[in-house]
Amino acid sequence: MRTGVSAIVAATILVVAGVVADAPWSVAAARYHSPAALQNASLVLDWYVNSDHGGLFTALQRGMFRRRGIDITTHVPSDTSAQIQLVAAGRADFGITYETDLLAARARNIPVRSVMCIMQHPLNTVMTLRSSGITRPRQLAGHSVGAAGSPSDRPIVQAMMAHDGSSIRKVRMVNVGYNLLTALLSKQVSAVIGVYWTWEAIQAELRGVAVNVMRVERWGVPNYCELVLIASEHTIRTRPAFVKATVQAMQQGYAYAAAHPSAAWAALRAQDRALQQPLVVRSLRLLGPIETAARTVGYQDPAQWRHYSSWLAANRLIAGPVNADQAFTNQFLAPGLR
Repeated sequence: MRTGVSAIVAATILVVAGVVADAPWSVAAARYHSPAALQNASLVLDWYVNSDHGGLFTALQRGMFRRRGIDITTHVPSDTSAQIQLVAAGRADFGITYETDLLAARARNIPVRSVMCIMQHPLNTVMTLRSSGITRPRQLAGHSVGAAGSPSDRPIVQAMMAHDGSSIRKVRMVNVGYNLLTALLSKQVSAVIGVYWTWEAIQAELRGVAVNVMRVERWGVPNYCELVLIASEHTIRTRPAFVKATVQAMQQGYAYAAAHPSAAWAALRAQDRALQQPLVVRSLRLLGPIETAARTVGYQDPAQWRHYSSWLAANRLIAGPVNADQAFTNQFLAPGLR
């Protein structure tokens, strides 16, 4: 999710998988201290701690990782494109990223795969102030669109504008980092991409600001997994039991969070005392059905991945064709978790 992160301190030196490295992480979000016999796992988030991570921190707080022999450490990245690079380079074991960005990475032969779909449907939107009168993508022509720097930002705006009979060449894309909502509310930009209808739209409403939300799947973008859990090909090949334990703890956490949003709220609040209950609880209740909308929590539909990958390539939104079946795996999932 995409708003300002006051706590980020760039170039923090962290210990990752036993190696001290000057990693592009900024905050150690959580550490479950446990016996040395447990396997250490490092996980890079997609954003600062928010409702998307309810299942992750529920699993952490309720000991679901520990019971599977995993001592997990999570980190906020210094930018929204760092996760794939860190995982591919072996500087993190897992990362939370976006299906679009993963497929773009696969098109560039970066050896990472998705091992779990966290959100079964898009959450992403283009958002404008109601006062702007901009309600559809083609009305963005002549305006600026703020983005956080994710590789998928420009392709999604491009696709939405083309679907609505216009061109991205008519807009000015502005990298505003994590400060998406602030940039919009201060009128630094006319619109923002990368905000979620399950988070920033609620934030704006709670601040008394009316906004227009253009959900990407309603403007020509096919269904995709908004968030996925990734691991490197090397880790998947050499440490399958480690990956399976981590994935199944995540599954259990997200299934529990969907059924018990108050528990997920408590777990998130323990990570960030600044989180506001009205925002988080409303968001968690919206996310539950999206997280569980599959045969098992985390399931990745091969047909969906093939269609979305083909659509991205056909519209030249990624560098080239991708074998979607090699971009993800369901092999580590426990069946029947809803």
